[in-house]
Amino acid sequence: MGKIFDDELASLKADFMKMAALVRDAVANSGQAFIDHDVDAANVVIDHDHEINELQTYLEKRSFELIALYQPVTTDLREVVGVLKSVTDLERAGDHARNIARSTIKIKGQDRIPEVEKVIATMVNEVVKEYSQSIDAYAAVDESRAKETASIFNEEINDLYNGVASPSYRTMTEKPDILNSAIIYLNVAKDLSRISDYSTNICEWTVYLATGKIIELG
Repeated sequence: MGKIFDDELASLKADFMKMAALVRDAVANSGQAFIDHDVDAANVVIDHDHEINELQTYLEKRSFELIALYQPVTTDLREVVGVLKSVTDLERAGDHARNIARSTIKIKGQDRIPEVEKVIATMVNEVVKEYSQSIDAYAAVDESRAKETASIFNEEINDLYNGVASPSYRTMTEKPDILNSAIIYLNVAKDLSRISDYSTNICEWTVYLATGKIIELG
C-alpha cells in the first residue's frame, strides 16, 4: 500500500487511541464525581465533552479520506473501517459519561440512599475496568481477550444494574419524598449499563479486526 498510507494509518490509529483515553477519563471521572458528590469535577467532565465530539468528527473524516484516496483492501481496510465504526461507540460512551456528570449536579443537596450509592460505586469501578480492557484488546487486536472481556462483564454489569434498580424502585413506593434521588440513581445505572454495552461493541470490532467476521458478544 506504500509508506505514505502506512504513516497515515498509524496516525489515524494514534488519534483513535487518544479519543479512547479521553473517553476513559470521562467515564472514570464522572463516575468518581458522582460517588464523591463532587460538582466541580462533574463540571470539568461536561466542559471537556466537546473534545471527544471534535475527535469523532475528525476521525470519521480521515477514515473516509483514506478509503477514497488509497482504496485499501483486506487487513488495511479492516483497520480503517474498525476506526470508522468504533469512534461512534466511543462518542456515545462519552455522552453517557457526560450524563452521569449532569446527574451529579442534579442530585446535589438531595436525600441519598447509601445502599444504592454503594452498588453504584462498585458498578462504576467495574464499568471502567471493562472499558479499559476492551480498549486494550482493541489496540492489541487480541480476539481472545476481547471475547473474554465481554464474557466476564456482561452478566456482572447486568447484576449490578439490578442491584441499583430494585432498591430504587422500592424507595419510590416506600419513601416518595426522595423520589427524585431514586430516579437519578436509575438514570446513572442506565448510563453505566450503556457504557458497558459500548465496551462490548468495541470487543466485537476487535474480533472483526482480527478475523474479518462481525459477531455479537452480548
